Amino acid sequence: MAAKNRIEISIENLNLDYHIRRKKGDAGSTSLHALDNINLSVREGEFLSVVGPSGCGKSTLLYILAGLQKKTSGVVKIGDAEITGPSLHTGIIMQAYALFPWRTIKKNVEFGLEVKGLSKAKRSEIAAEYIELVGLSEFSDRYPYELSGGMKQRIAIARALAYDPDVLLMDEPFAAVDEQTRSLLHEELLRIWEATNKTIVFVTHSIEEAIFLSDRVAVMTHSPGQIREIIDIDLKRPREASIKSGEEFSKYRKHVWQLLQTIGDSTVETFDDKGRFVLDSQPQEVAI
Repeated sequence: MAAKNRIEISIENLNLDYHIRRKKGDAGSTSLHALDNINLSVREGEFLSVVGPSGCGKSTLLYILAGLQKKTSGVVKIGDAEITGPSLHTGIIMQAYALFPWRTIKKNVEFGLEVKGLSKAKRSEIAAEYIELVGLSEFSDRYPYELSGGMKQRIAIARALAYDPDVLLMDEPFAAVDEQTRSLLHEELLRIWEATNKTIVFVTHSIEEAIFLSDRVAVMTHSPGQIREIIDIDLKRPREASIKSGEEFSKYRKHVWQLLQTIGDSTVETFDDKGRFVLDSQPQEVAI
């Protein structure tokens, strides 16, 4: 992969306040301080994950990067351009697949290309390329209802990549699939990322997912959301699922968990008092 030196995303002193109406009969409004003095830089071609408690502002931060949420103060840039609204410089993939049910898979992938004004022939050529990239060429003429959840998410990735954004924003994209499918999608996503060299910001509740995928992991605190620590993940690439049972992986996992434990989060993967990794309340032995 290319050297990751240029700053692709720059966030300086970002703050967000929500103004909430009081109940009927009460005068004025109240304010909720959602994000507090966020400072973060993401390098070109980097894979950065964000973890933190529910309600800490992870997804809100992503929506600001996508231009879907206005900030209260601070400076947020992609490249040299400040973000003022939605842009073709960013692609966003959410937990819901958001595919158009009346369009074939190919026509779904072509959607962003239509917005860009490309010719029919060029749209068809690019869509076919990215459908092949995610390994679903034989399903091009199918409709979303004919695909599994994992396949739908791969098409959502192909659609986001097809119009060639500089940055790919992913908000818990694999939360709705089973654990085996999620593991396969992790390896598929890394293969696609290494092939395209896109800058990715990935929001997740899963410590294991964040470590396995990322170059760095940003850990956020409870609301108001702040970045508590950014951890460099020094694990060799390409990565395979077997790395999760290794000693180095376990050290990273424990470190992130300890940060979240002091925050008091109860929604992420954790360890019990015997040093066993707990997922969905079922303890599993791991090396720590």
